[in-house]
Amino acid sequence: MEDTHVNLITRLVSINIFLVLFNLIPAFPMDGGRVLRALLAMRLGFGRATQIAASLGQGLAFAFGFLGLFYNPLLIFIAIFVYLAAAAEAQNTQIREISSGIMISEAMITEFVWLHSDARLDEAVEALLRTTQHEFPVIDSSGRLLGVLARDDMIRALRETGLETPVRDVMRTGIPLVYERRCLDEAFRRMQEIAVPAVGVVDKQGKLVGLITSENIGEMMMIRSIVPERFGAAHVAAG
Repeated sequence: MEDTHVNLITRLVSINIFLVLFNLIPAFPMDGGRVLRALLAMRLGFGRATQIAASLGQGLAFAFGFLGLFYNPLLIFIAIFVYLAAAAEAQNTQIREISSGIMISEAMITEFVWLHSDARLDEAVEALLRTTQHEFPVIDSSGRLLGVLARDDMIRALRETGLETPVRDVMRTGIPLVYERRCLDEAFRRMQEIAVPAVGVVDKQGKLVGLITSENIGEMMMIRSIVPERFGAAHVAAG
């Protein structure tokens, strides 16, 4: 019995040592990759440093995947996780860097269908079918944003409660609001921090004038990569 306990403790210690050493590998998404990025950023800048650390992480993922084919299939799953995490980090950093030079007013959606706070799901369904929107802002009589009704939430509520359900009972509240003359990276950061489907854009009076969604940020990035001059440098208003 004592030998069994010793063997178990030895295995646990070995696993912990392996995890510590694995986490120190200088490639994303491991902590070693973040340390490497911090060191590289001193000379190359944050964006370039992130790209290098992410590329190392993706290269490591290919190595794990190759080894997994011959030795341990578990390495293939680790490879997939490492590759996707490194790619996501690189993409998010690229978006933050580019969006820091673009005003929200240049990238926001300005033509959209909104729902009144007294609307029911049958009105939302009609709007969903006649538009390409996935997120519908819900506003009050003064034009202020109360929440956002996302397509997935709408479909779920249709199954559970039906067409007569008030939109205000299904909408997501706590939607961040950003001023239209701020930089786009602020909206992107708020969207990531709170994990919401959209960010509301308001004017000086606090009225809703636009939406920022992950979809339209992706479209903006795609257009900018083809036509860089389409989006100029932002002049951010103070306050």
